[in-house]
Amino acid sequence: MDSLNDWAKQVPVDRSLPLATSDWEIADFAAAGEPVIKLESGNIFRTLGGRENRKEHSSGENTMCEIDLGIVRFQDKEVLFASHCSIRGSYFSTKGVLVMNSQFYKNRNLSVRGHPSDGKLEMITSRLSIRQYLLATKKSESGSHLPHPDIDTKSAAQHTISNDRELRIYCDGKLAGCSKDVVIRVDRRSIKVVI
Repeated sequence: MDSLNDWAKQVPVDRSLPLATSDWEIADFAAAGEPVIKLESGNIFRTLGGRENRKEHSSGENTMCEIDLGIVRFQDKEVLFASHCSIRGSYFSTKGVLVMNSQFYKNRNLSVRGHPSDGKLEMITSRLSIRQYLLATKKSESGSHLPHPDIDTKSAAQHTISNDRELRIYCDGKLAGCSKDVVIRVDRRSIKVVI
């Protein structure tokens, strides 16, 4: 792993930067070739310490971070994601895989060790019953859902998922497609974001 010491720095405020208000917009800007964007909200914004409804710094400087993105490859297609990729049999399934590039997912602190600039993606595999899922969801708001015998976590630069039936693939909350075989890898420090 590369050092995390050089992943962030203070820069002058640039109000002309493209503005991302959600995680999927980060991936869209990166896919369009934007090298630097400003963040206003989302899981990555929150993971990097951003606070919504905050006024600009009086010093005229913001923090710029180089962050990783995830790349999902399935059926000869590649899709970028910034915060998370969810892979499951159906929309409301309690069993599946969540690959995280951020610490937060919605209002939950799911990936306590998740960092969007460490060169790794955290894979959380769930085999929870509905009752256990509801309990774990409540506990995950504080990050106390682990350890759990029906939740596995793994941190790596690449993850491979194979299944007998097609799985639904969601990138930052949007349906990207379906496949039985999925490869997810990190795209190391592929975009700069300003918070």
